[in-house]
Amino acid sequence: MMVGRVPLARRNLFQDRRRVGLTVLGIAVSALLVLVLDGIFAGSMRQVTSYIRSSPADVWVSQRSVRTLHMSNSALPPETLDAVRGVQGVAWAEPLYYTTNVVEASDGTRRLTYVFGYEPEPGRVGPVEITRGRGPRSGEVVIDDVTADELALGVGDRVSVMGRNLRISGVSARNTNIINTIVFIPARDFRAAHGEAVSYVLAGSEEGAAADQLAKRIAAAVPDTTVQTRSEFTSQERRIVRDMSTDIIRIMTVVALLIGLAVVGLSLLALTLAKQREYGVVRALGAGPGRLAAGVIAQAGWSVVVGFALAVVLALAVGQGLARFTPNVRVAYELPAIARTFVRLLLIGMTGALVPLRRVLRIDPASAFRGS
Repeated sequence: MMVGRVPLARRNLFQDRRRVGLTVLGIAVSALLVLVLDGIFAGSMRQVTSYIRSSPADVWVSQRSVRTLHMSNSALPPETLDAVRGVQGVAWAEPLYYTTNVVEASDGTRRLTYVFGYEPEPGRVGPVEITRGRGPRSGEVVIDDVTADELALGVGDRVSVMGRNLRISGVSARNTNIINTIVFIPARDFRAAHGEAVSYVLAGSEEGAAADQLAKRIAAAVPDTTVQTRSEFTSQERRIVRDMSTDIIRIMTVVALLIGLAVVGLSLLALTLAKQREYGVVRALGAGPGRLAAGVIAQAGWSVVVGFALAVVLALAVGQGLARFTPNVRVAYELPAIARTFVRLLLIGMTGALVPLRRVLRIDPASAFRGS
């Protein structure tokens, strides 16, 4: 009865503060790596799809078989715009011109960019938020605030885009991600430099019209195109970026979890060897294999819980630091990912407890009465 009341696992684990500190720190580092990787990945997904998700368009029309913006090349005949506007349920439709280029400052500093050409009036497909200045007129460009800070640029400065020297008329927000940035120029300037083909047609639905039904009507009225709702287009964009980075994320996650396994296993083994006499006493007092196993497993559980709690605190600090010093990298921690990491780490902890558990179950009760 007394044996059942003794918090053996917790006492053994926290009695040696140096050992438990190293154990918790090792687990925290491995969990931190997984959490930050997941956070950077989730933040990148939000950044890459920010323009699409913030767009007022309910439906996106692109060249046949083209389903994304990233690493895509879409070209539609100019008459596609009028065809979409004539579909029942379409409240408005605007062209979006798109290409990949660089924005270059006067000192030669460059930044990879998507160039979006749009009609400034009514400007539905232009920058969602202009924090400084105004929208572009002919010979002008709107750049993102992160890029402006990186290149030390402001409203009134000049940059080179698509081989043209343009004046910065405004600075937008939320248009730079870990891969590239977005600049906006008037559609007329884009066509002069890149041709008349429309990259995408963005359409808004009339009040009460469902986006999926509108997409079906547009697809029927404008053949040989790909028509997607905003949510479908966002999902496709996320998928292509995920496919490009999943292998790297998976490898680094496996490495981090293996580190956690090694830390838990070695730490608990060392603790078990140091506490053999105590376990012998407990065994001599009548504790069965189940009680001893519960003690070792509880030690692993405590190590994981404390280490993971420390990792979450550190991950929040890392996220704030990255946001401050690397504005183009956003860290977004999502509860499902955090819960998934905790479960994985807990399983790793239970696995790491197998080796010391085997040693504990083989302890001779007579060892309690032998010398140290």
